[in-house]
Amino acid sequence: MSIILQDIMYSINIQHDCINLHCTNTAQQPVYQEQILTSCSRPIVQHKPTLHYFLNAYSIHNYDYIHLVTPNTLRETPLRVTNVAKV
Repeated sequence: MSIILQDIMYSINIQHDCINLHCTNTAQQPVYQEQILTSCSRPIVQHKPTLHYFLNAYSIHNYDYIHLVTPNTLRETPLRVTNVAKV
């Protein structure tokens, strides 16, 4: 399959719903800076499979195009985080 560059209208960024899917940290990965090992680490997350993702259309400059192709069933009220400490 090949894609013609001129046919690409926009790119989107979708987010996995780790909170509701209860994804877990399975290990820690060391962090390198300028090819030097630091004392910091970052978690490696084991994501649960899903067909549902978040699309933050409010932060996208090409919202009009995305709005045209998004079915009404996928347009919900924005996510509201009620307990920031849990995130």
